[in-house]
Amino acid sequence: MEWFYSLYPGLKHLHMTLIAASVGFFIVRFVWLMVGSDLLNRKWARISPHVLDTFLLLSGALLCVAIAQYPFDAPWLTEKMMALVAYIVLGVITFKLQRGNLFRVVAFLGALGWVYYMAVLAMTKTPILLG
Repeated sequence: MEWFYSLYPGLKHLHMTLIAASVGFFIVRFVWLMVGSDLLNRKWARISPHVLDTFLLLSGALLCVAIAQYPFDAPWLTEKMMALVAYIVLGVITFKLQRGNLFRVVAFLGALGWVYYMAVLAMTKTPILLG
């Protein structure tokens, strides 16, 4: 199992790259939504976020194994998973609910706020809400 732990730097780099791609594409899709672009309705634009986020979740799970810390065992990781759920809910609200643009902008900014919160948790490994 020692060989698996040696993969940590590569897994961390992959995870951070997938985060950048996922959040970047989230922002691009939001801009398309706001300007009414037809690109948002293309098949690849609807499928890509799910593919990215699946690999992102998988890399996160592998990182948990590599550092031997798991949600509900490590409070900071539990908070990070709760923040992930909040980010997903606000992302769904941003793109799926047929509300006004102000509502969508607030949901979008809230989602980005949760991304920032997850980054702080990942860097400090210190729970804030459950601490």
